Amino acid sequence: MQYQSFPGVKGGSASLQKLAALRLPSLTGKRFLDVGCNEGFFCGYALFDGATRIVGMDKSAQAIGKASARFPDVEFINQSWDALPEGPFDVITLLSALHYAEDQTELIHRLMGLLADDGLLVLEISMAPGQKNDWVKVKRAIDERYFPTRIKLGHVLKDYAWKIIGHSVMQDGDPLPRYVVHIRKLQPYAWLLMQNPGSGKSTIARRGFGNRKDLPIISGDLVYRRISTGQHEVTTKLHKLVQETYRSTCIDKVTQNVMSQGLADEMVALWSSLAGFQDFVLDSYVPEEFRQQIKDALQSLGYFPVEVSWDNNSPLTKSQTTSSKARQYEAHLKKEQSALDYQGVQVTKQLKKELKPLIQWHLDSPGSGEWCAGAKTVRIAGWAVTKDYLQTSYRLYATGPEGEVYFSPNKVRADVLDAVFGSAEASPDFWQAHPCGFSFDLPAGWLESGFELGLVINDARIPLARIDISQPRAASLGTQLVQGIKRLRG
Repeated sequence: MQYQSFPGVKGGSASLQKLAALRLPSLTGKRFLDVGCNEGFFCGYALFDGATRIVGMDKSAQAIGKASARFPDVEFINQSWDALPEGPFDVITLLSALHYAEDQTELIHRLMGLLADDGLLVLEISMAPGQKNDWVKVKRAIDERYFPTRIKLGHVLKDYAWKIIGHSVMQDGDPLPRYVVHIRKLQPYAWLLMQNPGSGKSTIARRGFGNRKDLPIISGDLVYRRISTGQHEVTTKLHKLVQETYRSTCIDKVTQNVMSQGLADEMVALWSSLAGFQDFVLDSYVPEEFRQQIKDALQSLGYFPVEVSWDNNSPLTKSQTTSSKARQYEAHLKKEQSALDYQGVQVTKQLKKELKPLIQWHLDSPGSGEWCAGAKTVRIAGWAVTKDYLQTSYRLYATGPEGEVYFSPNKVRADVLDAVFGSAEASPDFWQAHPCGFSFDLPAGWLESGFELGLVINDARIPLARIDISQPRAASLGTQLVQGIKRLRG
């Protein structure tokens, strides 16, 4: 099964939803690098959003071939991150790939070295649970990889401005939740940090005052969350308003509502009481029109308020904006794709209805709609489990232009047994002792003529699917229209 999703082609990753979750800034006029670009989905978005230089790199030649076919105006490089392209770049993305690096810390530092002074590194990463500064080995469905605890991530990024933006999109088989982290080079420090979301407030607070035990840092995000769950004693009006509107991804809306309802003074009193009415650092977004009111309220309590402002050329993109951009990009892809003359895979299932209770199977690769971009071979991968009286060994066959070939299951798939039988331990003894997954390659020419895939059980042939190439629906309709016009003229 392919990784990225495109219109008409479902992949393992929900690419449009991920695009919205990343909350990328505007890329107009920017230099963009996608490390581990796969088939170029996000490079295509950078092209769509007006980036002036776009580079995508991936060690998979097949993925780069497909990316180049989809987006011929983008610079794609078939190489690993051991050799990075020449910078600088304004925006760099590294999405769910850091755990494959032998030295994850060193890769982050090298990518940060490629950033422009006001650039942004967007990291999609999973974090392991734990209260230690550790890399934790985590078992996944396909392998074991090291993931940082949140403390380790903070240690790795201690010399940068960084913020966990929120959750990314989960995928089947993920053992840990995914997060989106925005990383920038360090900006100046301040006591009253009231700038817009994503402008660097939290990092300035950590960097500038985190090592001073006598100076508490009051996080507005955390205070609002605790208000919503009843952990702070506040008025009924404030508690109800925050409880109704609180979302971790839209603190700016919560703050705007609180300030607009005349609750700024109560928030100042709460922040001050949490600091013990002593010196503190405020890390909380405040709309510009209410910042003077915050300073006045602090002054009335005996504070000398100090607001430090800094240039913010790349504020955090609003989630509504990125969701809208993702939808626009989807429409753009559909329009551009309909004009392309390409070939896609078509999988037609053939298993007889009466056999479906006895045989469960799935084809991971190739998937219907998957592009064929000049590959010399096609990977056939998936799984099949037989039940009841058919519970026995089987072989797979493929009948095509060069005759018939046979293969045996060669992969243990505990995830399949979990899905089919509830758990691998509860599955029949036969399937605990025999592999049910398969993976093999066929010449790409087999797709052009089409071939049949099936099982051989006790010398009986059971067809599963017909796999061949078809033109996309939009292209075939256009062809039919042209042919119809020709017939009318004739």
